[in-house]
Amino acid sequence: NRPQPNAFTPSLYVYTYKDGYVRVTLPDDDKLKKYSIKFFEDNGNFLFELKDIKERDFKIDKSSFYHAGWFRFELYEDGKLIEKHKFQLEKDF
Repeated sequence: NRPQPNAFTPSLYVYTYKDGYVRVTLPDDDKLKKYSIKFFEDNGNFLFELKDIKERDFKIDKSSFYHAGWFRFELYEDGKLIEKHKFQLEKDF
């Protein structure tokens, strides 16, 4: 039993893509479910929420987050929390 390295594992649903945008890929299910995502600063301050999401695959412009750094999110399916994770936006030069 070797110790596991302390590495960041990105979310399967909300993550940054190589173009710098935040990508959202929701589970593909035959049943219609209501999804919502709440975004927070790394310190926990609330930023904004996307409610009743209709698209299963879309991107959010990085300018919606005002600065580079770590951000947290909570993904809800039919009002139940299914994932709580974080992502990092790189600084543009």
